[in-house]
Amino acid sequence: MYLGHQMGSLTNERLQWAAQMGVEHIACEDRKTDNIENEDGTWNVAGLKQASARAAAWGIKVEIVALNLPSQYMTKQRFPGIMRGLPSRDAEIEIIKQNIRATGEAGIDCLKYNLNLIGIPRTGQTRGRGGAMYSHFDIAKWEDHSLTEAGPVSAERFWENIEYFLERVVPVAEEAKVRLACHPHDPAVPHDVGLRGVHCVLGSVDGLKRFIEIVPSAYHGLNFCQGTVSEMCVDPKTEVIEAIKYFGSRGKVFMVHFRNIRGGYLNFDEVYPDEGDVDMLEAVRAYVSSGAHAMLCPDHVPTSTVDPGGDKQFSYCLGYTRALLQVAGR
Repeated sequence: MYLGHQMGSLTNERLQWAAQMGVEHIACEDRKTDNIENEDGTWNVAGLKQASARAAAWGIKVEIVALNLPSQYMTKQRFPGIMRGLPSRDAEIEIIKQNIRATGEAGIDCLKYNLNLIGIPRTGQTRGRGGAMYSHFDIAKWEDHSLTEAGPVSAERFWENIEYFLERVVPVAEEAKVRLACHPHDPAVPHDVGLRGVHCVLGSVDGLKRFIEIVPSAYHGLNFCQGTVSEMCVDPKTEVIEAIKYFGSRGKVFMVHFRNIRGGYLNFDEVYPDEGDVDMLEAVRAYVSSGAHAMLCPDHVPTSTVDPGGDKQFSYCLGYTRALLQVAGR
């Protein structure tokens, strides 16, 4: 395990800051600076190589790129047909396949992505230490129970759309030697009724276990969001460690969103990593003992009026994570 960071902007100024923080591996979410993405959603190999070269000048490896399947609400996505099962999905999948091939040709071996419909629902913020604000979710406070544009989406229908996608893209990923790291559904929603009529099947540990078995492949795995997995658990302190060992020992942890929460299933706050319910040192040791080899990235840091850009928040989390890795012998 090693330190990593998700870079929303790949300018030289941001890369210099990351290098100063000790970051040597990144997930690139910026497809504009180096003209990686065309207007039609296809990618340029030259742009991917240019981004890698500029990062390398700062001693940083572009290890992962964000595929154009984000966590946004469905109507904000470039390719909404894939998870809605619309007639447009085959053409959209062809673009995804082309981008997988471009990534492999550029010498980058991993893509992160989401299979999402309802975005990342939250119910406001709570005040934390020093006046920092924590992202909050409490199902009892959720007010919008209207159906989404997708209408009722049963677990069966969601699984069908996921399987349709994976069966077509994983073979391409194998040929290109590019691993596909899928993010779980954030947050877990009521398993019996879903949220706004959508049953988010990747919002439980059992769902993730089923997901990794759909297409047996070393190139099919997880962006293991430790915070999101915590949100699935009644007792995150013990259940998260068990989940790390399960997926890590099967070679399915391709990267980690290394964050902590206070609370659990259907009611939680996203807090600083040192004050949540999961023992983060125990988590690092669980990754190591399971044989996982991936970067640990801060994610969903608290917000602060004295740090509007978030650099101080991320710097703290990066330093904390690096210290844990050192204690764990990494």
